Amino acid sequence: MIPNSSSDMDGTKRKSVTISEKIEETPKQDEDKLIQAIGEFGRWHVMLTMTLSAPIRMTAVWNHLGIIFLAPKTEFICAERRNNNETIQESECYSDCTEYEYKTDFVNTIISEWDLVCDRAWLTNFNQTACMSGVLLGSIVFGFFADRFGRRPALLTACTTQLIAGFTAPFCPNYITFTLVRFFNGAAVAGALLTSFILMIETTGISKRELMNCIVSVPLSVGEMIMPMFSYYLRSWTRYSLGLALPNLVFLVLFFIVPESPKWLISVGRLEEASLIMTKIAKWNRLPTEGMMDRVKIIAFESNVDEHKNVKATYLDLIKVQEIRWKNIGCCLTWFILGLSFYGSNQYIGQTSPNVFVAIAMAGAIQIPGILLSGYLCKRFGRRHTLIFLFILCGISNALLSVPDDWYYFKLFIGSTAVSSASGAFATVYMFTTELFPTVARNMAMGASSTVSRIGSMLAPFIAGLTATGPWIPPTVFGLVPFAAAVACYCLPETRGKKLKDHFGET
Repeated sequence: MIPNSSSDMDGTKRKSVTISEKIEETPKQDEDKLIQAIGEFGRWHVMLTMTLSAPIRMTAVWNHLGIIFLAPKTEFICAERRNNNETIQESECYSDCTEYEYKTDFVNTIISEWDLVCDRAWLTNFNQTACMSGVLLGSIVFGFFADRFGRRPALLTACTTQLIAGFTAPFCPNYITFTLVRFFNGAAVAGALLTSFILMIETTGISKRELMNCIVSVPLSVGEMIMPMFSYYLRSWTRYSLGLALPNLVFLVLFFIVPESPKWLISVGRLEEASLIMTKIAKWNRLPTEGMMDRVKIIAFESNVDEHKNVKATYLDLIKVQEIRWKNIGCCLTWFILGLSFYGSNQYIGQTSPNVFVAIAMAGAIQIPGILLSGYLCKRFGRRHTLIFLFILCGISNALLSVPDDWYYFKLFIGSTAVSSASGAFATVYMFTTELFPTVARNMAMGASSTVSRIGSMLAPFIAGLTATGPWIPPTVFGLVPFAAAVACYCLPETRGKKLKDHFGET
């Protein structure tokens, strides 16, 4: 029997605490021994976050929105016809026209390069559709790749593909080649976005995730703000594409500084590799490195790695495994509605200024307050309540955009509120989704959610186009659907202060 007290040599009694009593005295909170070993958010984390978030996030938004300046508003006139007896009107299509002349604020665009007018005008939208289709495929493929073979190879493959595609685009000889390049670039961007975020959150401490999430999210808005600068000074689609490709050279540095996720390595039983990487991170963060292998073994034992390391998750597990099925359905619904409503919010801001450069820069700047607010709210009130509040705010704001156009300043304020709340919701749902799923399926869950989000974004223009049928239809749809997302978030479990799980069934 373990005594409750003992005496020192001087006769002073000292209370002895049993193991069971010590456990009972410990606060009921999740402890992540991996984070205790490498630090919550030290010098290494700052270096990795800045190196990954700035280039990957900024180039991602350039890819998604690049079509705005690749194919800007372009007026045309038929310069040569087989039948010259008729008067030629500007921006009028003629079946016997053999050559067009173009009038635009740019030196040349993909419209003027490949005559994407009249019966070929649909090819402009098809190019953007191909890019977004690449994003869809990339989310699925790289999600599986990262969970099966590791975060590092998936990330480096995506970045290398993006680098090659970026420098290929300006030299494409024809429309088909250019569209294919945009497809692969979209797939690579999706893969880089997802795997880089997962890698960062898996190595960040519980109490610092909100800070990391804000740091990672802001470059998206900054990228959107500075993108007009490229197009303003590089007014040829070839020079513009080349200018956007040059920052991709930073990806070469990632081969030398990006490690594999130690959390993923432990989950698949590669303990020695995990120990080496954790030792290097601890040295960067000026933390003790003694006994790192023993710590790794303890983490692996507590996670039952020997029992789970040979289990390979697939996309079917997101539906088959009961404990994550409803989480996956809730996340997919939330992401779909967010993709839909985010476009609905942004469409108004894009119309507030006749100058496209000012409009895009404004849309980017307005997102930053929402991102910063979401970080504070997540820290203070948790993920669920933050998302519910932001979705309700976004829905109300979208609905109020139906007021008369004469209320210009009111609509500008409401539109800005809608964009800011939607961007904050996007930042929050990225972090929330990664925390809901175990390491072995985390990237696939993010990939599935991101895929349905892009579907929502692709459907949104069709809803916006219903204005001709009834002006009240788009504001009503964009105003109501966020409330459905708020309900879905309410049904999901809170993850604030919880450590990331590694396997199915882990408590």
